[in-house]
Amino acid sequence: MRSPILSFAEIIYRRTKPSAGRKKNPQICRALSQLYSSENMEKAYERFQTKRLASLLSVVMIGVMSAVLLPLCSRGEERLADGGRLIRNEWGAGDYRVKLQVQTKAWSREIPYLVQERELSEEERDELFEELSVILPDLIKGNNLDLSAVTGDLNLTSSVEGYPFRLAWSSENGEIVDRSGRVNRIGIGGEGERVRLSVKISYGESSVNYSYDVFLLPEELSEEERFFRGLEKELRDRDQEQRSEKELTLPERLQGEALSWEETDGAVGQTRWLLLLLTLLCGVLVCKGAENDLKQKCKKRSRELLADYPEFVSKLRLYLSAGLTVKNALFRMSSDYSGQRAKGKEHYLYKEIKLACHQLQNGMSEEQVYQDFGRRCGQMRYRRLSFLLSVHLKQGNQQLLMLLSQEADSAQEDRMSMARKAGEEAGTKLLLPMMLMMVVAMILVLLPAYINFGSI
Repeated sequence: MRSPILSFAEIIYRRTKPSAGRKKNPQICRALSQLYSSENMEKAYERFQTKRLASLLSVVMIGVMSAVLLPLCSRGEERLADGGRLIRNEWGAGDYRVKLQVQTKAWSREIPYLVQERELSEEERDELFEELSVILPDLIKGNNLDLSAVTGDLNLTSSVEGYPFRLAWSSENGEIVDRSGRVNRIGIGGEGERVRLSVKISYGESSVNYSYDVFLLPEELSEEERFFRGLEKELRDRDQEQRSEKELTLPERLQGEALSWEETDGAVGQTRWLLLLLTLLCGVLVCKGAENDLKQKCKKRSRELLADYPEFVSKLRLYLSAGLTVKNALFRMSSDYSGQRAKGKEHYLYKEIKLACHQLQNGMSEEQVYQDFGRRCGQMRYRRLSFLLSVHLKQGNQQLLMLLSQEADSAQEDRMSMARKAGEEAGTKLLLPMMLMMVVAMILVLLPAYINFGSI
């Protein structure tokens, strides 16, 4: 039963063939004529292109379906409920970050936001580790060079990986730097402004406080930046007001502008485009792989024809010595091939012999049959043999027997030369494994001696 993709590919190929033109790839046509000489070349070419198109469609279909289903598989639990509420984690489950897409009539922006877990009681807070204060300046500076030249938001994290601590931040000026690390430099003039941040590191009932001076550089913001800074402040205010509640209600309007919220995940979008790009690349590789597979089959056919040539010439000389004509000798070898094929053995040479026998039975002249036989085989030796068989029709079998004897001896010498060359190539390929084995043996011998020498 044919697969639906193969049937669909056949329909597409037949409909697009007139518009794409009837010009065929000459290399593919040449390879198909060698591999399937007894078949119609038009059908063989169409079958090859259909299979290649089916492979391409399979790859594209898998890639597109993966790209479509990727957001569904990666979304997991949605944090934004009813378009305006963020679901908090219960205490102990940790904070989480969410990317929100906010839209107004005039502006639209993606805002990453940290939704903190429900606040713990004093008895549940983590114990202070004093050594954490040494690395905190490098952790909270974020993308800034250091705390003495702050131009962006700070990373005032509530926990540090590898430490079972809880960190609570406070700022002496929450309008400029809030406890989540958001920096607002609007209104800062002169050379900048210094703000002191305090952190309370707690574990159980013990706690300790540390302070850090942060110097903010002045910054000029556009109207759009001021709007979104105000939106961030509104989010922080709501966060403080609804800290103990399970849901955080997002604002619906700000400064007369209606707000609409949507949760986004940029990583999924990038992965989707990357997946589509890889799908196109795999499609190209599938098409090239089909052509490369065809070339490998042609190379295998050439090697097999060369390997079978000495036996073919020897059989032909034997049958001619027994009194058979060349035509009857070919029929005899064709019948022998039918028996071999019944046992599971199949050779390209005997396919060509069988095709030559069909041509002789259909009334084609022997000279033309022998010339076509040499041309289809493609090898120089077969071409020379076909020329000898054509000449014998005028000169007789005695002269042909002498020439076949010389050809058989030459073919045996070539066969031995090919065997020696194949042995040399195999020996060359074994050099690397032999060297690796020698290295392993040297290590096994020298390592115990080295260990014993060091213990003396």
